[in-house]
Amino acid sequence: MRFNGLGGLVLVAALALGSSAVAVMAADEAKPAGAAASAQPKATDLIFEQKHLANVEPGKTIDYKFERTVTDQKILGQPFTDDITLKVTADQADGKKDLELQIYSGDRARDLQKLQKFSINPVFAVFFSQAVSTFNQLAGGQVNYLQSAFSNGWLQAKVEPIKVTYNGKEIDAYRISMTPFAGDKYESKMQGWEGAEYAVIVSKDVPGQIVDLLAKYHNRYPPAKLKLTERITLAGVTGLEGTQ
Repeated sequence: MRFNGLGGLVLVAALALGSSAVAVMAADEAKPAGAAASAQPKATDLIFEQKHLANVEPGKTIDYKFERTVTDQKILGQPFTDDITLKVTADQADGKKDLELQIYSGDRARDLQKLQKFSINPVFAVFFSQAVSTFNQLAGGQVNYLQSAFSNGWLQAKVEPIKVTYNGKEIDAYRISMTPFAGDKYESKMQGWEGAEYAVIVSKDVPGQIVDLLAKYHNRYPPAKLKLTERITLAGVTGLEGTQ
């Protein structure tokens, strides 16, 4: 079992994980809906249908902290923390932006990615790509199948309003959570990792709208009780322990 952080990231493919979810969502929106249903945003709306970067001016850099923790380094690899930075370099039409994405620093640094005409925050793609890669390394299985299950999981995800603290100020946010592999028809082949939990916190009151992205893996088989977490948090966000 080899864990190598965010190597192998393909942004366009990772963002495409949401394409099937968005297609189903669009079909649902064509049906009549009551006021109660429309009051609560859908996970797919918040993640795939927002112009996350509309509130970020050219020249602005958004800083995120990546943190990886494990209970057994021999089995799960090394824990570490590092930085992910997203810089808006230019405005484009319809609120889209040109970007520079730097994943990690120093010896871990990936090649700088220059992205054009983005409206969705590509840090979602970093998280989605890593989530599927990590689960595949833990549980095995076909990557295409895992991508599909992960993508479809957002259709049944739980959405709840919460408060978070950003730069010392309490702001409104939404927490989106799911367990996409629990109950899967291939659950018995997932080597005890099928309970993997994923949570996303978003807010229109922070640059780029991403507050926190959390993946929690725990193996249900004793005696090791292996656990691994991977998390991306916006700089300036505090006090999340009680919300996840």
